Amino acid sequence: MKSPTGPLGCLAVLALLLAAPRVEAGGCLCDNDLYPRVLLGTATPEEVARCEEGRPSREDALSCLRGLSFKNVKQGDQTAESFRLGVDGLVAAANDKALARGAVNLLLASQSYRDAGVRAKVRPVMASAGRAPLWDTLVSAADGDAAAFTRALYQYCEQYPVISELALEDVTLEQLWPLPPGVKLADARKRLACPYGQRLVMGAAIRSLQGTLPKEALALLTPAQLRLLRNAVYARHGRVFQAKDLQDFFTQESWYQPDPAYTDARLTPEDQRHLELIQAAEPKGGKKG
Repeated sequence: MKSPTGPLGCLAVLALLLAAPRVEAGGCLCDNDLYPRVLLGTATPEEVARCEEGRPSREDALSCLRGLSFKNVKQGDQTAESFRLGVDGLVAAANDKALARGAVNLLLASQSYRDAGVRAKVRPVMASAGRAPLWDTLVSAADGDAAAFTRALYQYCEQYPVISELALEDVTLEQLWPLPPGVKLADARKRLACPYGQRLVMGAAIRSLQGTLPKEALALLTPAQLRLLRNAVYARHGRVFQAKDLQDFFTQESWYQPDPAYTDARLTPEDQRHLELIQAAEPKGGKKG
């Protein structure tokens, strides 16, 4: 995505600008690759002058790079060269005291850890910012290290914008258990206590009903979540619930197909084992609806 250079007439410049891929959020109306060049100090005055909304400062350029994402490369919306230029721009911004925090956050959120070609450039930035442990965990998780993936999940609430870019749609309780070394159960619960973390745990638990439901991992669930999980065993076979909160919850799940003709005869031996495990984990004398 190169900016036009040389003595072009107004019409030619306009045509090139309209044809170039653009970022249009928040007044970012220049050639995408101009923003990292502004941060690198390599943009020419002529290139900057072509922007439709003034001449972007380094602060503006950093803001306009918030959409930089390795997913764009995977989806064919951006070239690998353009992505790496964007990373170079953020690395340069990380050396500017006024821009460093924003640049580091954008580097993490961009999934730059997924690109082996830029990791050596980015890690010193993370080390300087005190984020090297998270960076190393993400690199390992992206490379398929199951233990690192689990460690990353236990940073979910604090690092939601970063961790959410990992492959979370297939997470099960087996990937949340055993706990990472040095993490106690009470600490694990705190680390997953935000709404994002609670949705992660609940989704993982329900997916586990299709396979192995690790007994020990049920300790991560609150009494309310255990109740939902117990009823999810029935919901997977179409039970319609009298309790409004249960019906409302399962109606939002894409896999739920309510069937007025449901009977418990549809439950499998595996379902029965799951129910026994969940009921054993629920507080004694708690609500059984």
